Amino acid sequence: MDLTEATVSGKSRTHSRALLALLVPLVVSLTGCMGARDNAASALMIDPVTTSSVPPLSADSEILSDENLVRDLAGSLEQSRLAGLHPWSNPLTGSAGVISGLEARQEDSGACRRFRTTRHAFDGVSLFDGKICRQAGGSWKTVSFEPAGN
Repeated sequence: MDLTEATVSGKSRTHSRALLALLVPLVVSLTGCMGARDNAASALMIDPVTTSSVPPLSADSEILSDENLVRDLAGSLEQSRLAGLHPWSNPLTGSAGVISGLEARQEDSGACRRFRTTRHAFDGVSLFDGKICRQAGGSWKTVSFEPAGN
């Protein structure tokens, strides 16, 4: 056997080993998946294993959660950033929207902010008008959060 044949033979063995190294884990993982269900009928059976679940929020709780998130965002913006659109999303409820028309006003009760926001949720798209006012401790309190036009 000359040097050329030895090189080709070595490359062939290297290719075979690389292919084998790729195929073995794939075959092992597939047999594990297929072994869990013996046939098509068993695949249709209901799995008796249950996991803990989180109770769904009521519609009022979802709106309250979104209201609190919008309040916190509208209250956290610096005075110079009130203009424009401010998107929000609530991972707890899956709702999202955009705050617009955010304006600061000085009222008898102190510093307040009025705004309008959309709310995109499982029950559709809604438009809300809101008002928040700063409390003595510096936090913001929701004064109103109502569907627009009410």
